[in-house]
Amino acid sequence: MSKAFYRRAEFYALTAAALNGTLGVLTHFGLNSGISHHQIAFWKCFIAFLILMAYCMVKPSERKTVFALRHKSLQFAILAFFGIFCLYFFETWAFKEAPIPLVSFLVYASGGITLILSSLFLGEKMGVNKCLSFGLIIIGVYCLFNFAGQTSGNYTGIVLALLGGLGYALFIFLSKLMNIGSGISVLLWLFGFGSIYLAIPAIHEGLQFPSGIALLMILGLVLLPSIGGFYFTTKAVEEGEASSVQITETSEPLFSTLLAFLIIGETLDWIGTLGALFIMSGLVVSILKKPREPQLISS
Repeated sequence: MSKAFYRRAEFYALTAAALNGTLGVLTHFGLNSGISHHQIAFWKCFIAFLILMAYCMVKPSERKTVFALRHKSLQFAILAFFGIFCLYFFETWAFKEAPIPLVSFLVYASGGITLILSSLFLGEKMGVNKCLSFGLIIIGVYCLFNFAGQTSGNYTGIVLALLGGLGYALFIFLSKLMNIGSGISVLLWLFGFGSIYLAIPAIHEGLQFPSGIALLMILGLVLLPSIGGFYFTTKAVEEGEASSVQITETSEPLFSTLLAFLIIGETLDWIGTLGALFIMSGLVVSILKKPREPQLISS
């Protein structure tokens, strides 16, 4: 018997995409408040770690799980490098150099690597529905990329966004390969190692504690894309195929662009609207055409 939609990997991945869609707008206001991208990347990770650590310490069951996972510390260190450091460091910097829709598109354009690696090493089939879904979403986000219309000569932002996307794609793949699981305890380990990595550039620059608008934006980043987004991503990877999760989360630029339109005042022209329609079509294909074969890797 098939699971209800709200219990399926697609729902978790779509929720993660919506939460991650707040990243661009919140980072935009944080950068405009005067704090640097290195400080934003570090503090949103470290504060998330402190919140999760406090929660786990007061919950005996979570505290026990945290200590039980210590034998996976090397795996968490590897995953945190790609999924936390690479994504946070490069993507946050990219938002300083390029517009929100462009960065969002380029980050998820690297998701094709997940499809290839999942097919080669996880035994996940590259079915027609996956290819069609991914193709539709890529066309959609490419339309949003054209809608941004501010890419001329912005090679720094392009390279940074691609590096962030590469790290995230490898995180999705390795999470499934290592069968790392999900939950608050897993996030605590990831954010712990991520904080260590991100502290290096932040301290080298000169560590500054955020205040005012910057602090509010960082707290928003902590609760929504950091804790919320990563929780639902790891949950999606645990419940479904890594390639399907990557495909569904490729819809994140749609949420980013819509929020940029509603809050910052960016408008969608006809090509932006067309891109949104392509993305939604890709989501429908991904969600409705669920592969019937059993999972090859169980949690």
